[in-house]
Amino acid sequence: MPKKILTASFVSTVKVDTRTEFYDSSTSGLGLRVSPTGKKSFFYRYRYKGKTKRYHIGEFSKITTLAAARNKVEEMRLHIKKGGDPQGEEKNYKQADFKTLSQALDEYEQKYLPNLKPSTQQNYKIRIGYIRKGLNPNKYIKDFERYEIIDFLDEVKKTAPVNAQRIQAILSGLFKFSKDRAWVTENIANRITLINARERERDRVYTDDEIRRLWNEFEKQSEPVQSVFKMLLILGQRSGETRKMKWADIDFKKQLWVIPKADTKAGNTHYVPLPDKAIQILEYLKPWTGNSKFVFESPVKQNSHIEYIQYASKRIRKLSKVEGFRIHDLRRTVATRMAEINTPPQVLSKILNHSTPGSGSAITAIYNRYDYAEEKRTALNRWAIELDRILTGREAKIHDIKKSS
Repeated sequence: MPKKILTASFVSTVKVDTRTEFYDSSTSGLGLRVSPTGKKSFFYRYRYKGKTKRYHIGEFSKITTLAAARNKVEEMRLHIKKGGDPQGEEKNYKQADFKTLSQALDEYEQKYLPNLKPSTQQNYKIRIGYIRKGLNPNKYIKDFERYEIIDFLDEVKKTAPVNAQRIQAILSGLFKFSKDRAWVTENIANRITLINARERERDRVYTDDEIRRLWNEFEKQSEPVQSVFKMLLILGQRSGETRKMKWADIDFKKQLWVIPKADTKAGNTHYVPLPDKAIQILEYLKPWTGNSKFVFESPVKQNSHIEYIQYASKRIRKLSKVEGFRIHDLRRTVATRMAEINTPPQVLSKILNHSTPGSGSAITAIYNRYDYAEEKRTALNRWAIELDRILTGREAKIHDIKKSS
């Protein structure tokens, strides 16, 4: 059995007259099997409980490269040190009760999702829906190749790079879940680098003209979509939390929206003062959805909140001609424009319900329970006045917020 330092060039060009196995001098146990037909495959030879065993890594390809085979050997070596037996586990896997992708997703949803927050569960379900549509749900999960996962994610990345990253994380979790149950032998969705899909903070803030064009298109949408978008621009709250707004959480007398901690990303009860502009929308919707639990009731599912506004977002983007319009940009625009009219960072942070306040240390944040209720109300009222100025073109005097001592 020839032994030499395997190189990528050697592996790709080597030819033999009879079936030959080459052992890698640099990675103990790694071997390359070459047949006269040109077929090449990597294997790993190791000892387990005094016996010599052999594990088939895979055929040489664009996916199973020499570097990938060496990485696989290192993973198996560590696994064996911990008492694992790759060949024996693969045998058990071959005898396992195989699952289709759809069946694996069903069990993953049933056993993993209940551990997540309700809002996170909903996001997972939406992205799992993408997976069911983008990959063959009736194919055995063991039969998927890594390149299929990459091709699917690349397709998603074309229109939704951040969503592609989130879906990749779910797929990695799914394959780990499946590996633990011997439905697959490895996590083929792990450590996939999506070029240019790295989640990064956008800096898109809309101009006065863009805000007017967007508002104009908001008003052409059917209810409750129209009012959802308007409320997002008036209050600057998160889309998911706004869509779940309940009538029981609205105090018209105090002009206050109390978001229960179960519905907030930050996990705390959030108090949002309501300027007159927001109250007008609520009063308009009351005859339509007042008998429902939710302010923005779903038009297709009675007594449920509206869930999907992405299609409306695409329509608005196209008709308003506001390039790259995204729902979350409304929240960023509100935050930036409020800062421009001298809203103190601590107050702005409280309005946005960030877990880390606008200024001061994290330790200060733990003890700072003051909610800036009046300052928040003043700031949102000032933003409502500024928004009216933008929409109507009429100037209005805005007074600075008095900072609390």
